[in-house]
Amino acid sequence: MIAPDEFAEVIEKVDNLLGAMEIPMPAEFHVNQMKRELREVSDKLKQIYVEEEDENPWEE
Repeated sequence: MIAPDEFAEVIEKVDNLLGAMEIPMPAEFHVNQMKRELREVSDKLKQIYVEEEDENPWEE
């Protein structure tokens, strides 16, 4: 079973990204931050999936 704190960590990061979009900053800064942060969110979710299902459909 997946630990709730792992999900909470990902949810918190997504909430922070949504909040950051309200801060007046140049669009390029927002896009660059989103790319980096969303990669981390995706990697974490993939890790959770692999640990839970014991398979990695993203493995090349």
